[in-house]
Amino acid sequence: MTAAGLAMRGQRVHGGVHADASRPTRRRFAALVALFLLVIVSVIPWRPQSFYAGGLDPVVVAKAAIALVALGGAVGLTLFTRRRMPVGLGPAAVIAVTLMISLLGGVVAGNGSATTVLVMRVFIVMATLLLLLTNAPWDRAVAALLTAMGILAVVAATTGARTLVKGRLGGGIPEIHPNELAGLAALPLIALVVLILRRGVRVSAVIASVVLFGIVVATGSRIALVGILFGAIVALVTNGVRRRGVLYALLVFVPVIYGVIVFTGVVDGLASRGGTSAESTALDSRLTGWQVVLGWDWASWQRWLGVGLSVKEVAVQEKWRSSQVLDSSWVSLLAQAGLLGVLLIGLLLAWCVITAVTAASRRGLLLPLLTMFVIRTFTESGMVDSAMPFVLFVTLSALLTRRSRQASGPPGHENQTRARSVTMPGVR
Repeated sequence: MTAAGLAMRGQRVHGGVHADASRPTRRRFAALVALFLLVIVSVIPWRPQSFYAGGLDPVVVAKAAIALVALGGAVGLTLFTRRRMPVGLGPAAVIAVTLMISLLGGVVAGNGSATTVLVMRVFIVMATLLLLLTNAPWDRAVAALLTAMGILAVVAATTGARTLVKGRLGGGIPEIHPNELAGLAALPLIALVVLILRRGVRVSAVIASVVLFGIVVATGSRIALVGILFGAIVALVTNGVRRRGVLYALLVFVPVIYGVIVFTGVVDGLASRGGTSAESTALDSRLTGWQVVLGWDWASWQRWLGVGLSVKEVAVQEKWRSSQVLDSSWVSLLAQAGLLGVLLIGLLLAWCVITAVTAASRRGLLLPLLTMFVIRTFTESGMVDSAMPFVLFVTLSALLTRRSRQASGPPGHENQTRARSVTMPGVR
């Protein structure tokens, strides 16, 4: 081969396929997984039940540094990519307006400095996610995010096995709450269900599903189990049973689950968590906190603008405590961005659900994931914050925009890209 031929071949490899986001290589996929891992590490809580209230906090500084590294990596990958995948910015604009409303409310309430820091962190995370989504087709980008979540869930569960002596599995490295750990494992599990429905029963997918499901059960997170159940049902309805092996697996799986529910105490144990009254007490305290926010005067500014993103708990008049964490994305949003923020995010989420239902090419994967996300918003915070629910919200909403859905592949590969999006939710 001539020198000119070798040069042209090198240009195709280094400046063509490797720099083409519509045809990602394994190296590009690995880079996306690594960057998504950094994003996740920067948003998950490092200190359970501890909240930033302002000042120079070493944990906040460390997490911000990791977020900046992830942003720098996303910028570098994007600059290296010659052909990028288009992503709509409409949902990000709605979230940005909500953050500005929260910032205004925080300034009025005297939480301006802490809220400003948190709003800046949220903008960094959102910018990183939007850049990463332009560096691969939508299904590969989702697969990279879910792979990162699954890896971190397995590592956290393995290193936190000793927490089982307390009754619920939590994370060791990183040290995260059982509910956070369940959230990390649940969404990859739902994606694996979609993968099995589409590509048939494979040993690797089954093993990974069993491991992730075991982690969720060990955490004792009931809302995660409910989300998995409804997410799996939606996955089955939207994808159907395309292979005979999947049908046989379902015929075996259903009686086994029935036997576990009827003849064992697993379900009762999860429902009561040992038969103590601690959970009912926690629920009462949670409702008390919600009532405080819902009871704000309609004529007050905090009712409409909130009191800032730094507010994670409210003062309550309880015998054993003076404050209560707002364990609900909607109540937290009402406290942080007021009714205006709730209205904007509510409309955006309603649009996401409607679009996920009507978007045939993405319904099979995104709708089950969105189902799990929506269920968790009622009992867990973080939908508009530097947290995992926010990462999912930005990703799903951006991929449901018309600009993203109408993205075409490289010349001559439009049909191939469209077919891969319909039939494959994961890695090739």
